[in-house]
Amino acid sequence: MLYYYKVKKHRGFRIKEMLLATLLAVLALAYFYPDSLANVMPVLERPSLPQLNPGALSSKSGIAVEGIQVENTPGTVTLEKAVQVKKDLEEEGRRREAAELQYSLDLIAQIDKNTPEAQTRIKIIMQDIDKTISYFLAGNTASEKMEILKDYEGANLAYVYYPNYGVHFNPVTTANMALQHYSKGNHEKFVAITDELLDCAIEPTYPGVGAYYIWENHFDLEFGSRKFAAPWNSAMAQGLILDLAGKCYEITGDKKYLRAGEKILNSFRVPWDKGGVTDYDEHGNWYLEVAATDQLKILNGFLFTLDSLHDYHERTGNKKALKLFDAGIAEAKEHLGEYDLGYWSNYSLVKGNKASYEYHKIHATLLYRLYEFTGEATFKEYADKFNNYLKYNFIDIPQEHRSFKQITALSEAGIITNENGWFGPHNVMTKTEFAMWLCRIKNWSPNKVFHGYYRDVGRDRSNWSYIETLKERGVDLGDKDGLFNPDDEVTRDEAAAILSAAYNTPIDGKPTMRDVPADHKYYNEIRLAVGNELISLYGPNFFRPDLKLTREQAALTFYRLLDR
Repeated sequence: MLYYYKVKKHRGFRIKEMLLATLLAVLALAYFYPDSLANVMPVLERPSLPQLNPGALSSKSGIAVEGIQVENTPGTVTLEKAVQVKKDLEEEGRRREAAELQYSLDLIAQIDKNTPEAQTRIKIIMQDIDKTISYFLAGNTASEKMEILKDYEGANLAYVYYPNYGVHFNPVTTANMALQHYSKGNHEKFVAITDELLDCAIEPTYPGVGAYYIWENHFDLEFGSRKFAAPWNSAMAQGLILDLAGKCYEITGDKKYLRAGEKILNSFRVPWDKGGVTDYDEHGNWYLEVAATDQLKILNGFLFTLDSLHDYHERTGNKKALKLFDAGIAEAKEHLGEYDLGYWSNYSLVKGNKASYEYHKIHATLLYRLYEFTGEATFKEYADKFNNYLKYNFIDIPQEHRSFKQITALSEAGIITNENGWFGPHNVMTKTEFAMWLCRIKNWSPNKVFHGYYRDVGRDRSNWSYIETLKERGVDLGDKDGLFNPDDEVTRDEAAAILSAAYNTPIDGKPTMRDVPADHKYYNEIRLAVGNELISLYGPNFFRPDLKLTREQAALTFYRLLDR
């Protein structure tokens, strides 16, 4: 579920490829983050990961952990050393770091050494142990923050620090790293990463399918209150690496990548609960981003997988890839409606698991691409709907929200803009926000020439033009010192004063408010605003002048002004 940049190379359509590169942009945010896969996007860091000292390594050794005999290859940390480091961490009082190292040691112990895949699994987890030790010896501590540690010291695999589980190889993050090199034309590095990824494939067999490649995740997956134990597979990883194989074949002409592609395609023919990544029903195939359950069915991962299957077919002409793509298309058409909330899209089938702003955009983009590939009207229908939600709706303002009608109307009128998917109804309005909404509802074009009317509003503030426009329209919000105080929160009496200056019309009645005495500094302005129904009373004969104005309250106020 990595939000990633994926280059789509169509023969003879280089411009199209560059447009797609710009559209999807490379942002390696979080692959999986405990608590929320949909909405948490942690800041990426790249801590230093020095190699272990020579004394920490052994050229070749073996040690049994709970009956599992492991032979280490040259240049990797040994289990003996790992056990010793764990004891050293405990003695230093670093119990959490020791526990995270022990987690990987326990994974080693749980491997069935009698399976053909045992040695590959052991190799991968030993690399995880090596990187976990390096991570802690570099001065990093166990934390609640996920960190993507990629492309350090020229490495070809990407590793991620996961709270509670230590550092682990991540196939999706690695494939994403390879695609970044591909997009830059660094094909040598791209091929090297792909080759090392192929070396990390587990190769089980399944009746009627034969041998297939699968990349496992060796850390527990936490999805809200759900937890899935390692190892678990991902159709998104399978699709991405299939895409890499197709690109490598196009670059090198080496048929080993076609052979690898066949084994990756076989993984899509194996049920998710039998070691594959696919859930089947009477309509077609759903390729599971988290193939540890059939209850999540994350939408973006499925759509990305379909994109990868289509890409591989285009590059190689592989009919098996096209057949798998078609089976996924049939499934997508049948189930897309389950992700439409009427104002936003759901990230997965988990109730309330709404997509983040970025993932909602991805849903719309990928659905447009599927429409381009297939001509199926269903994909355009939902792409258009999701795109409109993106423009006019908010994640936190569902249809049943008490102010849905008013907020949506202001959004459709361009008074409120959707910048990150969230409206924040309980957030307090700032003077700058109020100024922007007022200019838009009055159709006052923002100034293009900067005059510097206020000492604390410079050219470096992106919305200076709205603030200066109000000044020129007779709405002066400055204080006696010539300051606008753009980030100050607006109170109801200040809102009334601003509106009365913008809508300076006489009133017939004399509204009385028990909490607004005649000597209140905005007495006349409040009477004007209330009398002209620019702003409402808070209750019978009460205005509550000192209450701060929330964004929802401001929306209700501005909704009344739409027709003025």
